[in-house]
Amino acid sequence: MTKKINLIFMGGFTYPFGMAGTKRIQNAINALKEYPDMASRVILQRQSDEYNVLSGVYDGTPYETVMGNLFRGRMFAALPILYLRTIAALKRAFRPDHKNVIYFYGPVLLDSVVPLSFAKKIGYKIVFDVVEDFDLAKEITRSVSDSLRGTIASRLTSRIRDLSAGVIVISSYLEKKFRTLTQGKVPVHIMPISVDMDRFPEKPKRMNSTVSLFYAGTFGKKDGISVLLDAFDALAERYKNVRLVLTGRGDGEAMKEFFTRWEISPHKERIDFKGYLEEKDYYALLNNADIPCMTRVDLSFAHAGFPFKLGEFLATGKPVIASRVSDVDRVLTHGKNAMLVQPGAGMEICKAAEYLIDNPESAAAIGIRGREAAKSFFDYKEQGKALRIFLKDI
Repeated sequence: MTKKINLIFMGGFTYPFGMAGTKRIQNAINALKEYPDMASRVILQRQSDEYNVLSGVYDGTPYETVMGNLFRGRMFAALPILYLRTIAALKRAFRPDHKNVIYFYGPVLLDSVVPLSFAKKIGYKIVFDVVEDFDLAKEITRSVSDSLRGTIASRLTSRIRDLSAGVIVISSYLEKKFRTLTQGKVPVHIMPISVDMDRFPEKPKRMNSTVSLFYAGTFGKKDGISVLLDAFDALAERYKNVRLVLTGRGDGEAMKEFFTRWEISPHKERIDFKGYLEEKDYYALLNNADIPCMTRVDLSFAHAGFPFKLGEFLATGKPVIASRVSDVDRVLTHGKNAMLVQPGAGMEICKAAEYLIDNPESAAAIGIRGREAAKSFFDYKEQGKALRIFLKDI
């Protein structure tokens, strides 16, 4: 008789609320809830209590944070305690009558490598969900601490080969990289970005009289916020009825650069930064946007992953402007289900927006076909079927 799976989600994400990593994990949890042979819980080693209650039950899924508000210098000083408490949590969560699996999201770092090694020894099978290539992280680092984190993540990537029973990757680039790294000794499963289609109306509203370009997510170097602002300034010279709406967050240096660039915009009164929004407010704002923009710059790091926001932007049924990074060209066709631009090309963003504004019927058709693409390629329920099979087979 096949054992039920006791699935523990761990890694570099916040819970229950957060950004791309959190949403990817939550979509996986929600998809697997449909199957009685899957039982999920979340164990985070550390996260801030700024946005989340540190332990509890969210939508039926129990979660706990081993040590809250433990970052940088404090984390290094507390590593032995963190190791012991994480190991204790993993012991408590282990169920001898189940197949015990750890689903680990993000890079292996100093805080996780020891508990994961222990978990494997006591019988956990470990699956790594890899969404970035930290061998390329030096392209996007802004600080000494970020550089150190990237170096550690890069050096510990080789441990995935020794610890894993399986690897999940978000892009074809990472699939190739980890098939090579693991030398065929463990299965590699490609699971692209995911989207909950139920969050978005099947019939989107027509474009508003005041047209809003929309950006959401991190404000990192790879995201090309300055390029989007350049494109908006050029667009705003021609159209008096356009505005730019942004939401999300970034590190201190990134946000300082954004605010400085915003301040010198000749159209700054038409740029609206909402900050980090609660989930309900975020989806209301996204569904009311006219032209979602998934921008990236031309960095190898940006090409290695796959931007999570793209799936949700397409699901709105609004015409999306998207940078040609990673596997975008494999699922989208320029002018058919999205407007595709070269990464870092501000004038291409501007021209794409001009086309959509000047051709509202074509824009509406592109949006509808974009939603169809999101349903076909990124629906979390369909991904859950394949993920369950993968987890049962490892």
